[in-house]
Amino acid sequence: MMATISIDKDVIKRISQTRDLLDELLETIDVITDEELMRAIEEAEKEVKRGETQPLKSFVKELGLEDELRT
Repeated sequence: MMATISIDKDVIKRISQTRDLLDELLETIDVITDEELMRAIEEAEKEVKRGETQPLKSFVKELGLEDELRT
């Protein structure tokens, strides 16, 4: 004889949200423990503060992707 378990939809929703949060936490841990990636992020933040950025349109043009990204 097989038992039947009834689970409230809200409980299922909370379990799913918890799983998503745990996935995000693991991704964050992966990033902050990757020293090379963290150095690259820190350097990028410094470049932004120094104003060493460019408009998205010119970056897309530099990559030669104008036709692919046209809306």
